[in-house]
Amino acid sequence: MTKTFQFETKTIQGNEELIIDIQPINNERNKFLILTTTRKIIELDTNENVFKELFIFDNEEIIFEEKVSLLVSPKAELIAVYNTFGRQGIVIDITSMKTIMRFNRDDYYNEQTIFPVAFVNYNAQLLLIHGTKWNRLDITNPIDNLVLTDRNDPEFELTESKSINSEHYLDYFHGQLVVSPDNKWIVDNGWVWHPAGCVTGWSILEWIENRWESEDGMSKKNLWSGKEDWNDPLCWVSDNEIGLVGRNNYDFIDEDEPHGWIFRAINLETGNVVKEFPISSGNIFMDTYLFSCLKETGMKIYDINSGIVLFEDEKINPYNYHHKSKEFIGFDNEKILIYKLIEEECNCS
Repeated sequence: MTKTFQFETKTIQGNEELIIDIQPINNERNKFLILTTTRKIIELDTNENVFKELFIFDNEEIIFEEKVSLLVSPKAELIAVYNTFGRQGIVIDITSMKTIMRFNRDDYYNEQTIFPVAFVNYNAQLLLIHGTKWNRLDITNPIDNLVLTDRNDPEFELTESKSINSEHYLDYFHGQLVVSPDNKWIVDNGWVWHPAGCVTGWSILEWIENRWESEDGMSKKNLWSGKEDWNDPLCWVSDNEIGLVGRNNYDFIDEDEPHGWIFRAINLETGNVVKEFPISSGNIFMDTYLFSCLKETGMKIYDINSGIVLFEDEKINPYNYHHKSKEFIGFDNEKILIYKLIEEECNCS
């Protein structure tokens, strides 16, 4: 018995705003938040096909002439809006519609990486992890702006003969952050000088106990050093396995290593690669199957264990995925497209 795949597609009309970003409300089925070019936050119910304007925010720190991203906390109590490759960001309380926190990072090659920003739940608190310098992350409670990882910046001195680093100095450019579904692990999609991509990960629980964990803590691991690039796609495969897409940089590895785009699933506890196979270079989502989406090649569905392509359709290229309602969502200017996977058993010979 084998399975066949097809997608049920619908178009949702009624939105009159140009869309910048769409993110799922993870704890509510069929609900998304939309960020528009006019600084509006709109809720979309894909079951009722209804758009609801929540509020318009006025903030001069976010440059809307450049790329802007929306980050939604797990229960949509708070959102963060920030320049994706910029320096500034804000946190907004959805209920009060007020900005409750501002965050920023320095300008040392900041345009190279996606702004390091992530929400995490810890001890019934909703916290924000965010970049404050090119080589520094902090954890802040956005409600009272208390910094949980307060520490001095390690010193660095460059002389004519050598460089001198003090304890905990980190020569690493932080990038896109993703927190594991169980809020125990964090993965950092950064880079180091050559330049080359370097994905790292560590325990959030140990970081709360040791404020230097993100620099050189015992739980910190290099998950993929010597990548050709950074800002490549990634997603969680399970609570402690991260899936990464990328290419090897052959200045750092043996020539017998895989060429082209590959997918790797890596265990955060051990740092070991548990799965690896060739893949397209598109964005990835994981839910029973591994989905790869790229404008040029469309949608591909992979068996996560074997790497076999189970389905492909070059016309489907969604932007995001809602794990609770099992919906892929895409947009083209104002138009919204929803895709739902239909699986059927087939007695194929």
